[in-house]
Amino acid sequence: MDFALMGFGVSNRSVLKFILEKKLGKVFVSENGKIGEEDKKFFTDNDVDFEENGNTKKLLDSDLIIYSPSVRPDSPLIGDAVKKDRAIGEIEFAWRYVLKGSKVIAITGSNGKTTTVSLIDHVLKEAGINHFTGGNIGTAASDRRDEKVSVLEISSFQLMGTKTFDPEVGAILNISPNHLDWHKDLDEYVNAKMKLSEAKVFLYNADSSYIPSNKGLRVSRSDGSIKIKDGEFEMYGDTFSLRDSKLFGIHNVYNAAFASVISKFIGASNEDIQKALKTFKPLEHRQELFARIDGVTYINDSKSTTSESTLMALDNFKGSIVIICGRPKEKDYSDLVDGLKRKAKSVIIMGDIVPKVKPLMKDLVYFEVTSMEDAVLKAKSIARDGDVVLLSPGATSFDMFKNYEERGETFKRIVMK
Repeated sequence: MDFALMGFGVSNRSVLKFILEKKLGKVFVSENGKIGEEDKKFFTDNDVDFEENGNTKKLLDSDLIIYSPSVRPDSPLIGDAVKKDRAIGEIEFAWRYVLKGSKVIAITGSNGKTTTVSLIDHVLKEAGINHFTGGNIGTAASDRRDEKVSVLEISSFQLMGTKTFDPEVGAILNISPNHLDWHKDLDEYVNAKMKLSEAKVFLYNADSSYIPSNKGLRVSRSDGSIKIKDGEFEMYGDTFSLRDSKLFGIHNVYNAAFASVISKFIGASNEDIQKALKTFKPLEHRQELFARIDGVTYINDSKSTTSESTLMALDNFKGSIVIICGRPKEKDYSDLVDGLKRKAKSVIIMGDIVPKVKPLMKDLVYFEVTSMEDAVLKAKSIARDGDVVLLSPGATSFDMFKNYEERGETFKRIVMK
């Protein structure tokens, strides 16, 4: 069988590795950008044909095309191949070829995916349960080998490339308008996420207004199979507290509840779960309290790339001096600005998002700057004892930084300097 890889990022590198390892057939790599010399040598050594600086119709000569998550399934070059089941995404490839014999757990959501998947990984390690953790979290699903449990973080882009993907457990943490610079509209984005509702066991946040009412297990403050409260949650009659953990904020109660239900389904005990909740260290760049200087608290929430995630952060740090920045991926930021007016002390704006939010910021104390250093200096100059300076951008990092990690690290470095 002949395979073609459209794009050669993290996921398709793992696909190539699996195909070569299992000797499934010949491979052709088509990369829209430039291919590095080390990769070219690897291709030559392994009899892999390739092209760079553009995708051509040579892709269509293969029996099966695996396209990167960044590629839309209706793109002109492969649209017909997708309809004929001759082109699939990496998650679909993994489902058909790699994940056989593994109990697959798939988690998606607009916010909280990585924290929830990382927490499940931590619980399962505490419980001594052999498992694979991957997907959108950084390790491709196609890297799984013989683990009996596979916990996958799945993005809407990846779900767009699935056809027969049918995990044992599907979970939707929440849905809010997101990635509308890539998706055609909100309906397409929601429908992509809702593919997981067809899983054998479906778990969803019944308090998230964009998730259609469903027959799955409900996680809710008011009426749920798993009941959410301030600082704790109730699961099958047992209460689990986060008060002794490093997880704070109502959003993390939801994340912990999802992680705990899924971990229990896999085989973790209540004792394993409660111990893991206490010992889990929250990930960087997600409402990360990293400094207190001259009575001012500094929070790095660079991972917040949507209005909803920034508003969640503001619920935990009311009255903050908030830094909003980055490249917008939402069409309308009026909800964000309304929330800033209600919850923020003042706002500092910079980057590509400025034209989107500045016209809406009447009756709001705000400052416009052109660099992260200027943003930190302005925040320092207006902050008083007891204040919180919160980097929670509400947009992607790609106007000024290569990723949200670099943005967060830059913020922390400047503050500490």
